[in-house]
Amino acid sequence: APTPPREREVQAPLENARSDEYYRTKSMIFGALIEAIDLTQLARLEPDAAREEIRDIVIEIIGLKNVVMSIAEQEELLDDICNDVLGYGPLEPLLARDDIADVMVNGANRTYIEVGGKIQMTGVRFRDNQQLMNICQRIVSQVGRRVDESSPICDARLPDGSRVNVIAPPLAIDGPALTIRKFKKDKLTLDQLVRFGSISPEGAKILQIIGRVRCNVVVSGGTGSGKTT
Repeated sequence: APTPPREREVQAPLENARSDEYYRTKSMIFGALIEAIDLTQLARLEPDAAREEIRDIVIEIIGLKNVVMSIAEQEELLDDICNDVLGYGPLEPLLARDDIADVMVNGANRTYIEVGGKIQMTGVRFRDNQQLMNICQRIVSQVGRRVDESSPICDARLPDGSRVNVIAPPLAIDGPALTIRKFKKDKLTLDQLVRFGSISPEGAKILQIIGRVRCNVVVSGGTGSGKTT
């Protein structure tokens, strides 16, 4: 389960922190979008076509509501809303980054990431705890699992190998708690481990022999120590 950062951990936001005004504007436009769009019809479209449909409607709503924002702000808003409807909302930019090993969410307003072995607080926020809960349900439903008040703890492994843990109310007091442990696409080789000083050349040779003769091996270590990778 997600844990609060320790004192030694860096708490500098990596993702752009959005203003309260931005979130109010986004909430207003998102509400208008849900009223205007046919979600059943949208579900039948290919992802790219669905994204274009959402963008067109949001741009129209921005004009009708006389919302003043720069082109860059509008693009950010369009991406955010598309991610909310079609993907994992505010988590999408974090999941797209290969340098992030862990994503830890403690309620709607606190999201941490682990990069290079250090935990850092981000500026990522969810609209509210209900949005976070909806995203948790969307994530675990991919593998036929569910999480709700009657089943508030869920562990799952996603198709890409990522491990997911969700703790929902009533066990989670301040809103849903979510952790996603990602795995690097490019695995470290034994030669790289020797070069990085993670293992001695002699130790690497022993591992090669153990693997060759197919011995049973117990791999142990703390969380994040590299047992899987």
